[in-house]
Amino acid sequence: MTPARFLETRAKAWNRLEAIVSKTSKKGVRALDDKELHELTRLYPAVAIDVARARMYNIDPMTQKRINQIAISAHGLLYRRKNVRYLQTIWEFFCYGYPRLFRRLWPYITLATVLFVICILGSYVSTQVKPSNAYIFVPGQLDLTDEDPGVSGKDISERFRRIPKPPMAAGIMANNISVAFKAFALGITAGIGTCYVIIFNSMVLGGFAGHFSNHGLAYEFWSFIAPHGVLEIFAILVSAAAGLRLGLSLVLPGELKRSASLRVGAQDAVLLVLGTIPMFIIAGFIEGFVTPSYIPGAMKIILGVTITLLTIAYLILAGRSSLPDIKSKS
Repeated sequence: MTPARFLETRAKAWNRLEAIVSKTSKKGVRALDDKELHELTRLYPAVAIDVARARMYNIDPMTQKRINQIAISAHGLLYRRKNVRYLQTIWEFFCYGYPRLFRRLWPYITLATVLFVICILGSYVSTQVKPSNAYIFVPGQLDLTDEDPGVSGKDISERFRRIPKPPMAAGIMANNISVAFKAFALGITAGIGTCYVIIFNSMVLGGFAGHFSNHGLAYEFWSFIAPHGVLEIFAILVSAAAGLRLGLSLVLPGELKRSASLRVGAQDAVLLVLGTIPMFIIAGFIEGFVTPSYIPGAMKIILGVTITLLTIAYLILAGRSSLPDIKSKS
């Protein structure tokens, strides 16, 4: 075929594809009817080949540029990436995907919770039986009661309220998210590091609770811990469950190859941790602004327990519609 024959036989296809592309300039492919969509899909491959043929026949540069532009425009219409609606994706994740993921991974959450409860009860009882054990579980962090044996719950409250609230809330959130991240990330040690984080933090909390109880300040202690702490602890346990999921996928790959099992476990674990971020934000806000307030202690305890129960109810009940579930791919 000569260059002149090439131009003569292919010009009609270029003109038609160019007209179709021009029609989509304002509304995109929605401006095309079924016949035009069929023409678009039929003409594009041939015109894309014409780009190379035009170079082979040494067609004039202006014509080559025109053919290339038509092919690029048609390609953009056919293979343009779908616009991602990030807010909608996040909304669907928390309304559907995350609750389903939580329910699917309940054995890991149960395992983390059981380990936490055993250790906190152990350190609490140990401190009750032998008060000096508090210094083993919480070394160097008991000054509120030790600097003055006659310290009261009111004294502790006033000291806590003098701390600037916004910086305290930000610091608390950062610290708690750090603990949760460690519990998750250390899952790569086959879950051993995750178990250490659970055991250490639960024993510290149990030691604190036993120490304050020994000083007759159990109510004051729980009225300051419960408002933010119940949700906070729940979020940390969920993060620890993510670490256990990661670790056990490495240790017990099942029928998958170890690398594939780890990849699936990591995907589950990351999504599980991401879902705890709103919990930490809420807990940090409560700890910075509600916990040190003059609201009665009983009301604070009720608030903390209620928010956590509502969170658990959401995770158990939400996401049961027909929206596709989030599942890992091996």
